[in-house]
Amino acid sequence: MVYLFPNEAMSPGVKPMDYESITYNRYRWNRMLLNGFWSILVLTIVLESLYSTVSELPRTQFIIEYMVRPSALLLGLLLMAELGLRLYNGRYQDYIVILTSTLIAFTIVYIHNTINYLILALFLPIMVSIFYFQIKKLLFALSNTLASLYIMYGTNYFAANDISIVGLITITVMFCTFTLIAWGILSRGKELHSHLKSNFERNQELLVKTIWMDKLAKTDALTGLYNHMTFHEYFEKLIDQHERYGLALQLAIIDIDNFKRVNDTYGHRAGDAILKSVSELLRSKSRVNDFIARYGGEEFAVLFTDQSSKESLTVAEQIREALSKLPQQSLGGEPITVSIGFGEYSTAEGKEHFFNRVDTALYQAKNSGRNRTVLSAEPPHETEQSQLA
Repeated sequence: MVYLFPNEAMSPGVKPMDYESITYNRYRWNRMLLNGFWSILVLTIVLESLYSTVSELPRTQFIIEYMVRPSALLLGLLLMAELGLRLYNGRYQDYIVILTSTLIAFTIVYIHNTINYLILALFLPIMVSIFYFQIKKLLFALSNTLASLYIMYGTNYFAANDISIVGLITITVMFCTFTLIAWGILSRGKELHSHLKSNFERNQELLVKTIWMDKLAKTDALTGLYNHMTFHEYFEKLIDQHERYGLALQLAIIDIDNFKRVNDTYGHRAGDAILKSVSELLRSKSRVNDFIARYGGEEFAVLFTDQSSKESLTVAEQIREALSKLPQQSLGGEPITVSIGFGEYSTAEGKEHFFNRVDTALYQAKNSGRNRTVLSAEPPHETEQSQLA
Protein backbone atom coordinates (compact mmCIF):
# COMPACT_ATOMS: atom_id res chain seq x y z
CA MET A 1 0.00 0.00 0.00
CA VAL A 2 1.33 3.42 -0.94
CA TYR A 3 0.64 6.39 1.36
CA LEU A 4 0.94 9.96 0.15
CA PHE A 5 2.00 11.83 3.26
CA PRO A 6 4.07 14.98 2.92
CA ASN A 7 7.10 14.94 5.14
CA GLU A 8 9.37 17.99 5.44
CA ALA A 9 12.23 15.84 6.68
CA MET A 10 12.16 14.01 3.34
CA SER A 11 12.33 17.18 1.21
CA PRO A 12 15.28 17.17 -1.18
CA GLY A 13 18.31 18.88 0.29
CA VAL A 14 20.93 20.74 -1.66
CA LYS A 15 24.40 19.32 -1.27
CA PRO A 16 27.50 21.30 -2.08
CA MET A 17 29.40 20.31 -5.20
CA ASP A 18 32.51 18.22 -4.53
CA TYR A 19 34.89 19.89 -6.96
CA GLU A 20 37.89 17.77 -5.90
CA SER A 21 36.12 14.54 -6.85
CA ILE A 22 34.93 16.09 -10.13
CA THR A 23 38.48 17.12 -11.06
CA TYR A 24 39.87 13.66 -10.39
CA ASN A 25 40.36 11.06 -7.77
CA ARG A 26 44.13 11.24 -7.33
CA TYR A 27 44.79 7.74 -6.12
CA ARG A 28 42.42 6.13 -8.64
CA TRP A 29 44.06 7.83 -11.62
CA ASN A 30 47.58 7.15 -10.37
CA ARG A 31 46.63 3.51 -9.93
CA MET A 32 45.30 3.36 -13.48
CA LEU A 33 48.44 4.98 -14.88
CA LEU A 34 50.67 2.60 -12.95
CA ASN A 35 48.66 -0.32 -14.28
CA GLY A 36 49.31 1.09 -17.74
CA PHE A 37 53.05 1.05 -17.03
CA TRP A 38 52.81 -2.63 -16.06
CA SER A 39 51.10 -3.20 -19.40
CA ILE A 40 54.03 -1.50 -21.15
CA LEU A 41 56.41 -3.94 -19.44
CA VAL A 42 54.38 -6.91 -20.65
CA LEU A 43 54.11 -5.41 -24.16
CA THR A 44 57.88 -4.87 -24.44
CA ILE A 45 58.53 -8.50 -23.48
CA VAL A 46 56.05 -9.72 -26.11
CA LEU A 47 57.50 -7.47 -28.83
CA GLU A 48 61.08 -8.41 -27.99
CA SER A 49 60.14 -12.08 -28.16
CA LEU A 50 58.74 -11.53 -31.64
CA TYR A 51 61.74 -9.45 -32.72
CA SER A 52 64.16 -12.12 -31.50
CA THR A 53 62.97 -14.38 -34.30
CA VAL A 54 64.26 -11.98 -36.97
CA SER A 55 67.28 -10.46 -35.19
CA GLU A 56 70.77 -11.15 -36.56
CA LEU A 57 72.28 -11.23 -33.07
CA PRO A 58 72.93 -14.56 -31.36
CA ARG A 59 69.80 -15.58 -29.51
CA THR A 60 71.47 -15.72 -26.09
CA GLN A 61 73.03 -12.27 -26.52
CA PHE A 62 69.72 -10.85 -27.73
CA ILE A 63 67.80 -12.31 -24.77
CA ILE A 64 70.29 -10.91 -22.23
CA GLU A 65 70.71 -7.45 -23.78
CA TYR A 66 67.23 -6.76 -25.08
CA MET A 67 64.94 -8.85 -22.90
CA VAL A 68 66.42 -9.69 -19.51
CA ARG A 69 68.29 -6.44 -18.86
CA PRO A 70 65.53 -3.95 -19.87
CA SER A 71 62.80 -6.06 -18.27
CA ALA A 72 64.76 -6.20 -15.00
CA LEU A 73 65.26 -2.41 -15.07
CA LEU A 74 61.58 -1.73 -15.82
CA LEU A 75 60.49 -4.20 -13.14
CA GLY A 76 62.71 -2.45 -10.59
CA LEU A 77 61.31 0.96 -11.58
CA LEU A 78 57.72 -0.23 -11.27
CA LEU A 79 58.31 -1.84 -7.89
CA MET A 80 59.86 1.40 -6.61
CA ALA A 81 56.86 3.34 -7.99
CA GLU A 82 54.46 0.96 -6.23
CA LEU A 83 56.36 1.50 -2.98
CA GLY A 84 56.33 5.27 -3.50
CA LEU A 85 52.56 5.26 -4.02
CA ARG A 86 52.12 3.45 -0.72
CA LEU A 87 54.54 5.62 1.27
CA TYR A 88 53.55 9.05 -0.04
CA ASN A 89 50.17 10.71 -0.22
CA GLY A 90 48.77 13.71 -2.04
CA ARG A 91 50.56 15.52 -4.85
CA TYR A 92 53.82 13.58 -4.31
CA GLN A 93 52.15 10.55 -5.88
CA ASP A 94 51.62 12.54 -9.10
CA TYR A 95 55.30 13.45 -9.35
CA ILE A 96 56.29 9.84 -8.65
CA VAL A 97 54.11 8.65 -11.54
CA ILE A 98 55.50 11.30 -13.93
CA LEU A 99 59.07 10.48 -12.93
CA THR A 100 58.40 6.75 -13.36
CA SER A 101 57.03 7.36 -16.88
CA THR A 102 60.21 9.34 -17.68
CA LEU A 103 62.50 6.55 -16.53
CA ILE A 104 60.48 3.91 -18.40
CA ALA A 105 60.64 5.91 -21.64
CA PHE A 106 64.38 6.65 -21.15
CA THR A 107 65.16 2.97 -20.51
CA ILE A 108 63.28 1.78 -23.60
CA VAL A 109 64.81 4.41 -25.91
CA TYR A 110 68.34 4.10 -24.49
CA ILE A 111 68.54 0.31 -24.82
CA HIS A 112 66.92 0.27 -28.27
CA ASN A 113 69.05 3.16 -29.55
CA THR A 114 69.29 1.69 -33.05
CA ILE A 115 65.56 2.32 -33.61
CA ASN A 116 65.46 6.09 -34.17
CA TYR A 117 61.69 6.52 -34.13
CA LEU A 118 61.54 5.17 -30.56
CA ILE A 119 62.75 8.59 -29.39
CA LEU A 120 59.08 9.59 -29.64
CA ALA A 121 58.57 7.49 -26.50
CA LEU A 122 60.07 10.43 -24.58
CA PHE A 123 56.68 12.09 -25.08
CA LEU A 124 55.30 9.68 -22.45
CA PRO A 125 55.82 11.87 -19.32
CA ILE A 126 54.24 14.87 -21.06
CA MET A 127 51.22 12.78 -22.02
CA VAL A 128 50.94 11.41 -18.48
CA SER A 129 51.10 14.92 -16.95
CA ILE A 130 48.01 15.99 -18.94
CA PHE A 131 45.89 13.71 -16.76
CA TYR A 132 46.51 15.99 -13.76
CA PHE A 133 45.27 19.22 -15.39
CA GLN A 134 48.02 21.24 -13.67
CA ILE A 135 50.48 23.45 -15.55
CA LYS A 136 53.32 22.97 -13.05
CA LYS A 137 53.20 19.18 -13.53
CA LEU A 138 53.20 19.65 -17.29
CA LEU A 139 56.36 21.77 -16.99
CA PHE A 140 57.89 19.17 -14.66
CA ALA A 141 57.22 16.50 -17.31
CA LEU A 142 58.76 18.68 -20.06
CA SER A 143 61.92 19.22 -18.00
CA ASN A 144 62.15 15.44 -17.48
CA THR A 145 61.73 14.80 -21.21
CA LEU A 146 64.36 17.35 -22.23
CA ALA A 147 66.78 16.10 -19.55
CA SER A 148 66.32 12.54 -20.86
CA LEU A 149 66.94 13.70 -24.43
CA TYR A 150 70.16 15.59 -23.59
CA ILE A 151 71.53 12.87 -21.30
CA MET A 152 70.92 10.32 -24.02
CA TYR A 153 72.56 12.53 -26.63
CA GLY A 154 75.59 13.09 -24.41
CA THR A 155 76.10 9.50 -23.30
CA ASN A 156 74.72 7.28 -26.03
CA TYR A 157 77.09 6.66 -28.96
CA PHE A 158 74.39 5.76 -31.46
CA ALA A 159 72.19 8.73 -30.58
CA ALA A 160 75.12 11.14 -30.92
CA ASN A 161 76.00 9.74 -34.35
CA ASP A 162 72.49 9.39 -35.69
CA ILE A 163 71.17 12.77 -34.47
CA SER A 164 72.87 16.01 -35.49
CA ILE A 165 72.81 19.27 -33.54
CA VAL A 166 70.12 20.54 -35.90
CA GLY A 167 68.16 17.33 -35.32
CA LEU A 168 68.53 17.75 -31.55
CA ILE A 169 67.24 21.33 -31.75
CA THR A 170 64.37 20.18 -33.97
CA ILE A 171 63.37 17.47 -31.51
CA THR A 172 63.58 19.98 -28.63
CA VAL A 173 61.33 22.41 -30.50
CA MET A 174 58.94 19.55 -31.28
CA PHE A 175 58.71 18.59 -27.61
CA CYS A 176 58.19 22.23 -26.59
CA THR A 177 55.53 22.71 -29.26
CA PHE A 178 53.66 19.63 -28.11
CA THR A 179 53.87 20.96 -24.54
CA LEU A 180 52.39 24.31 -25.66
CA ILE A 181 49.51 22.43 -27.27
CA ALA A 182 49.02 20.48 -24.05
CA TRP A 183 49.15 23.79 -22.15
CA GLY A 184 46.34 25.09 -24.36
CA ILE A 185 44.29 21.95 -23.73
CA LEU A 186 44.73 22.34 -19.97
CA SER A 187 43.82 26.03 -20.12
CA ARG A 188 40.69 25.20 -22.11
CA GLY A 189 39.85 22.47 -19.63
CA LYS A 190 40.18 24.92 -16.74
CA GLU A 191 37.89 27.36 -18.55
CA LEU A 192 35.28 24.64 -19.02
CA HIS A 193 35.63 23.59 -15.38
CA SER A 194 35.21 27.20 -14.24
CA HIS A 195 32.15 27.51 -16.47
CA LEU A 196 30.72 24.28 -15.08
CA LYS A 197 31.35 25.46 -11.53
CA SER A 198 29.66 28.80 -12.23
CA ASN A 199 26.65 27.12 -13.85
CA PHE A 200 26.35 24.64 -11.01
CA GLU A 201 26.37 27.41 -8.41
CA ARG A 202 23.70 29.33 -10.33
CA ASN A 203 21.58 26.19 -10.68
CA GLN A 204 22.09 25.46 -7.00
CA GLU A 205 20.85 28.92 -6.05
CA LEU A 206 17.86 28.48 -8.38
CA LEU A 207 17.10 25.09 -6.84
CA VAL A 208 17.21 26.55 -3.32
CA LYS A 209 14.87 29.36 -4.38
CA THR A 210 12.52 26.90 -6.07
CA ILE A 211 12.38 24.67 -2.98
CA TRP A 212 11.87 27.70 -0.76
CA MET A 213 9.09 29.10 -2.96
CA ASP A 214 7.43 25.68 -3.06
CA LYS A 215 7.59 25.52 0.72
CA LEU A 216 6.13 29.02 1.04
CA ALA A 217 3.31 28.07 -1.32
CA LYS A 218 2.42 24.99 0.74
CA THR A 219 2.89 26.23 4.31
CA ASP A 220 1.53 28.90 6.60
CA ALA A 221 4.17 31.57 7.22
CA LEU A 222 3.33 32.10 10.89
CA THR A 223 2.99 28.54 12.19
CA GLY A 224 4.98 26.54 9.63
CA LEU A 225 2.05 24.14 9.25
CA TYR A 226 0.51 23.29 5.89
CA ASN A 227 -1.92 25.88 4.61
CA HIS A 228 -5.57 25.76 3.51
CA MET A 229 -4.83 24.98 -0.14
CA THR A 230 -2.36 22.16 0.66
CA PHE A 231 -4.81 20.70 3.17
CA HIS A 232 -7.49 20.23 0.51
CA GLU A 233 -4.93 18.86 -1.95
CA TYR A 234 -3.87 16.06 0.39
CA PHE A 235 -7.37 15.65 1.80
CA GLU A 236 -8.49 14.54 -1.67
CA LYS A 237 -5.52 12.18 -2.06
CA LEU A 238 -6.18 10.53 1.30
CA ILE A 239 -9.85 10.06 0.47
CA ASP A 240 -8.80 8.47 -2.81
CA GLN A 241 -6.57 6.06 -0.89
CA HIS A 242 -9.44 5.23 1.43
CA GLU A 243 -11.65 4.44 -1.55
CA ARG A 244 -8.94 2.35 -3.27
CA TYR A 245 -7.30 0.55 -0.33
CA GLY A 246 -9.58 1.03 2.67
CA LEU A 247 -7.15 3.40 4.43
CA ALA A 248 -8.55 4.48 7.79
CA LEU A 249 -9.13 8.24 7.78
CA GLN A 250 -10.38 10.58 10.49
CA LEU A 251 -10.62 14.37 10.62
CA ALA A 252 -10.43 16.72 13.60
CA ILE A 253 -11.21 20.42 13.16
CA ILE A 254 -9.83 22.44 16.07
CA ASP A 255 -10.92 26.00 16.88
CA ILE A 256 -9.37 28.20 19.59
CA ASP A 257 -12.06 29.41 21.99
CA ASN A 258 -12.59 33.17 22.41
CA PHE A 259 -9.69 34.00 20.14
CA LYS A 260 -11.14 37.38 19.15
CA ARG A 261 -11.20 38.33 22.83
CA VAL A 262 -7.52 37.39 23.10
CA ASN A 263 -6.64 39.72 20.21
CA ASP A 264 -8.82 42.52 21.56
CA THR A 265 -7.49 42.23 25.11
CA TYR A 266 -3.81 41.32 24.66
CA GLY A 267 -3.14 42.41 21.08
CA HIS A 268 -2.36 40.63 17.86
CA ARG A 269 1.17 39.73 18.96
CA ALA A 270 -0.30 37.70 21.79
CA GLY A 271 -2.70 36.11 19.28
CA ASP A 272 0.21 35.15 17.05
CA ALA A 273 2.03 33.64 20.02
CA ILE A 274 -1.07 31.56 20.83
CA LEU A 275 -1.29 30.28 17.25
CA LYS A 276 2.39 29.25 17.36
CA SER A 277 1.91 27.55 20.73
CA VAL A 278 -1.06 25.54 19.44
CA SER A 279 0.80 24.51 16.28
CA GLU A 280 3.82 23.34 18.30
CA LEU A 281 1.62 21.22 20.56
CA LEU A 282 -0.17 19.72 17.54
CA ARG A 283 3.19 18.71 16.09
CA SER A 284 4.29 17.12 19.36
CA LYS A 285 1.11 15.05 19.64
CA SER A 286 0.86 13.90 16.02
CA ARG A 287 2.47 10.90 14.34
CA VAL A 288 4.49 10.88 11.14
CA ASN A 289 1.46 9.69 9.12
CA ASP A 290 -0.82 12.47 10.40
CA PHE A 291 -1.41 15.65 8.41
CA ILE A 292 -1.69 18.97 10.27
CA ALA A 293 -2.73 22.26 8.70
CA ARG A 294 -3.72 25.75 9.74
CA TYR A 295 -7.06 25.85 8.03
CA GLY A 296 -7.59 29.56 8.52
CA GLY A 297 -7.62 32.18 11.27
CA GLU A 298 -7.71 30.38 14.60
CA GLU A 299 -8.85 27.10 13.06
CA PHE A 300 -6.67 24.01 12.57
CA ALA A 301 -7.33 20.68 10.84
CA VAL A 302 -5.74 17.32 11.57
CA LEU A 303 -6.14 14.29 9.28
CA PHE A 304 -5.44 11.04 11.12
CA THR A 305 -4.56 7.97 9.07
CA ASP A 306 -3.77 4.30 9.44
CA GLN A 307 -5.22 3.89 12.92
CA SER A 308 -8.62 3.26 14.47
CA SER A 309 -11.14 6.01 15.13
CA LYS A 310 -10.83 5.36 18.86
CA GLU A 311 -7.07 5.90 18.79
CA SER A 312 -7.41 9.12 16.79
CA LEU A 313 -10.15 10.40 19.11
CA THR A 314 -7.86 9.73 22.07
CA VAL A 315 -5.15 11.89 20.47
CA ALA A 316 -7.66 14.68 19.81
CA GLU A 317 -8.72 14.61 23.46
CA GLN A 318 -5.09 14.65 24.59
CA ILE A 319 -4.54 17.77 22.49
CA ARG A 320 -7.55 19.50 24.00
CA GLU A 321 -6.64 18.60 27.57
CA ALA A 322 -2.97 19.51 27.14
CA LEU A 323 -3.85 22.96 25.82
CA SER A 324 -6.30 23.58 28.66
CA LYS A 325 -3.45 23.02 31.15
CA LEU A 326 -0.62 24.75 29.24
CA PRO A 327 0.22 28.23 30.64
CA GLN A 328 0.50 30.86 27.91
CA GLN A 329 3.10 33.52 28.68
CA SER A 330 1.44 35.99 26.32
CA LEU A 331 -1.74 35.70 28.44
CA GLY A 332 0.04 36.18 31.74
CA GLY A 333 0.26 32.46 32.43
CA GLU A 334 -3.39 31.68 31.71
CA PRO A 335 -4.14 28.67 29.43
CA ILE A 336 -6.40 28.64 26.43
CA THR A 337 -9.05 26.14 25.44
CA VAL A 338 -10.11 24.68 22.13
CA SER A 339 -13.25 23.11 20.74
CA ILE A 340 -12.95 20.11 18.44
CA GLY A 341 -15.22 18.50 15.88
CA PHE A 342 -14.24 14.92 15.08
CA GLY A 343 -15.42 12.33 12.59
CA GLU A 344 -14.40 9.25 10.58
CA TYR A 345 -14.70 9.07 6.82
CA SER A 346 -17.28 6.68 5.45
CA THR A 347 -16.80 4.99 2.07
CA ALA A 348 -18.30 6.90 -0.89
CA GLU A 349 -19.28 9.79 1.37
CA GLY A 350 -17.28 12.41 -0.52
CA LYS A 351 -14.93 15.11 0.70
CA GLU A 352 -17.41 17.98 0.97
CA HIS A 353 -20.01 16.02 2.88
CA PHE A 354 -17.40 14.59 5.26
CA PHE A 355 -15.85 17.98 5.97
CA ASN A 356 -19.23 19.66 6.52
CA ARG A 357 -20.25 16.86 8.86
CA VAL A 358 -17.14 17.35 11.04
CA ASP A 359 -17.49 21.15 10.82
CA THR A 360 -21.07 20.84 12.12
CA ALA A 361 -19.73 18.84 15.09
CA LEU A 362 -17.27 21.67 15.78
CA TYR A 363 -20.09 24.23 15.91
CA GLN A 364 -21.97 21.95 18.29
CA ALA A 365 -18.89 21.90 20.54
CA LYS A 366 -18.66 25.70 20.41
CA ASN A 367 -22.37 26.19 21.08
CA SER A 368 -22.55 23.68 23.92
CA GLY A 369 -20.00 25.35 26.18
CA ARG A 370 -16.62 25.14 24.37
CA ASN A 371 -13.54 23.23 25.57
CA ARG A 372 -14.92 19.91 24.41
CA THR A 373 -14.79 17.37 21.57
CA VAL A 374 -17.95 16.45 19.73
CA LEU A 375 -18.22 13.41 17.46
CA SER A 376 -20.04 14.02 14.22
CA ALA A 377 -23.14 12.02 13.41
CA GLU A 378 -22.47 9.01 11.20
CA PRO A 379 -23.63 9.47 7.59
CA PRO A 380 -26.60 7.36 6.50
CA HIS A 381 -25.78 4.08 4.76
CA GLU A 382 -26.36 3.70 1.03
CA THR A 383 -29.67 1.88 1.56
CA GLU A 384 -30.91 4.65 3.86
CA GLN A 385 -29.78 7.29 1.37
CA SER A 386 -31.73 5.57 -1.43
CA GLN A 387 -34.84 5.40 0.78
CA LEU A 388 -34.54 9.10 1.61
CA ALA A 389 -34.19 9.86 -2.06
